[in-house]
This record gives sequence, structure tokens and C-alpha cells, in this order.
Amino acid sequence: MSNAFKMVFGASLVAMLAGCATAPANYSVSNSRTYDKSYDEVWEQIVAAFASRNIQVKNIAKDSGVIYAEAARFDDSMADCGKPGLFMVQGRRANFNVFVSRSAGKPTVSVNTEFSETRRFENNVFTVPCNSKGVLEGMILNSIQ
Repeated sequence: MSNAFKMVFGASLVAMLAGCATAPANYSVSNSRTYDKSYDEVWEQIVAAFASRNIQVKNIAKDSGVIYAEAARFDDSMADCGKPGLFMVQGRRANFNVFVSRSAGKPTVSVNTEFSETRRFENNVFTVPCNSKGVLEGMILNSIQ
């Protein structure tokens, strides 16, 4: 077989296998909530929630109200990546940030998430976005009592 034939055949096979995969479903996610507490109380409870769940914080800045974090793994209860078809799942990654706004009289917390899944078939590796089911957002927002 010539190299050109192998390349065309390989590309065709990848296209067919991708056709077996399905897209993730869309979910209605509530990612923001306003609290009847002081900014400091809200901030402390968020930080405590991260610490108690062993969530790795990449960057934290109380003065600007931002926390950047990542949870290296997630399962199907947190996000929908669709079905990989014949591709092998190599890993999953969740990145998120929490923003506490002081602009109104009461602090508002917003949680923004980004989930992705890395898939592989032979030498082809790619990453697909996943859709949040609202579990992580709810966990953080509910940690503020």
C-alpha cells in the first residue's frame, strides 16, 4: 500500500469512527446567586469549601474577588461529554473560576466552569468540550450558608 492510500484510508476511518460518537446534551445551569451576608463571610465560606473538598486553587485574590481553580478529574455526574464512540477516553479536566462581586449592596457569587475530555484512536488525539450539569456550580453556591 502506498503512503497516500494509507493516509486517505486513515482519514476516512477516523471520520467514520467520529460518526459513532454523540454530542453532549445541553443543561440549564444556575451559576450565580446573591447572598444576604457580608463580602468577608461569603469569601471565607467559599475558601473553606475549597479547602474541605481538597480543590486545588491556582490563583486567589480576595481584593478582586476571584478564585481560579482546577479539579483534575470529574465523572459523568458533573458534566456530559457525549459518547466517545470507538475513541478511547484518555482523560478529563475541569477548570473553573469563582467571582464574588461587591458591586451591589449584597455580594453575588458567579461560578464559571469549563469541562473537557481528551480522546484517542490510534495516533489521533483530540479534546472535546463537555457541558456542565450544574453539580460543581451548585456545590460551591450551596457551600455559602
